[in-house]
Amino acid sequence: MHRKITLFACGLMALLVLVCVPSRASAQECPRMNPAGPDISSGTQSLKGKLIYHDGIRQWFELRLDKPKCGQGSLQLVQLNNKSKSLEILRGCRVESTGKLGDAGTGYFSLAVYQDVRRVRPIGVCSKQRPLPNYSKYKPDRHVNAYTVHMHVDYGPGDHPVTFQVRTEAGELQPWQAYASYWMTGGYVLYGQCGEGFDVDEVFGTPAARPLHFDDPRTPADKAEFDPESAAAAGKWHLDLGYTCIRDRTAKHVGKR
Repeated sequence: MHRKITLFACGLMALLVLVCVPSRASAQECPRMNPAGPDISSGTQSLKGKLIYHDGIRQWFELRLDKPKCGQGSLQLVQLNNKSKSLEILRGCRVESTGKLGDAGTGYFSLAVYQDVRRVRPIGVCSKQRPLPNYSKYKPDRHVNAYTVHMHVDYGPGDHPVTFQVRTEAGELQPWQAYASYWMTGGYVLYGQCGEGFDVDEVFGTPAARPLHFDDPRTPADKAEFDPESAAAAGKWHLDLGYTCIRDRTAKHVGKR
C-alpha cells in the first residue's frame, strides 16, 4: 500500500512538472511589470513586422507586428548598447528584429513593451534609407553673442515634430540644431536648451504651458521649462514657446561653424 501511494505521488509530481514547465517557459517570453522602472526580463527572441519611424516630439521606432506578442500589436524598438544605424536605414521595410523584450514602465517610452534590438534584417524587397541627419558636430558661430529661439509644439495626437526658428537681429541662424535643443522627460516636462557656450536668459510662450526657468537664469544649469500637459488640460494644443540665449563669457568653449 505504501508503495502504491509513493508511486502515485511520484506520478502526480511528474505530471505537475510537465504542466508547469511549458507555462514557465511561456511566461519568460513576455516581460514582467516593474513599477520601479523599465525591466528586461524575457529571453532573446526574433519578431517580424513593419519598421516604422515616428518623427514627433520624440523620435522613436515602432515594429508593427505581423502577429500580436504579449498582448501587443506593436512594440517599440530601441538599441540600448548597440549604436548602429540599422534601424534608421531599414525604416519603412518589413524586418525581423532579434533581442530581449522589456516592460517600459516609464513615460520615456511611447509603447508599453519594447525590444532591445541586437540584430535586425530586412525581409523581402527593401528600399534602404539614408541614416537620419547628425548635427552633433555643428557649433554656434563664434561671432554670435545672443539669439532668440522660437519653438512651435503641436501637442495633439499623431507625429508632429517640434519646429524651430533661431534668430538674431541680423537674421535667421542655420542650422538651428547648432543653437538649440530640447528633450522631454518621462513626466512630460519639456526642456529647451541653448547651444554650446550659451546660457538661457529669458523664457516666454503660451501661458497655459507655464514657461519658467529650471534653475537660475544665465547659469549653465538653467533650461527653459514648459508644461505641455497642463496646456493640453486647458484645451491648448498648439504652443508657441521660446527663450533667449546669451554667450557665457566664462565658458572655455569657442564656437565655430
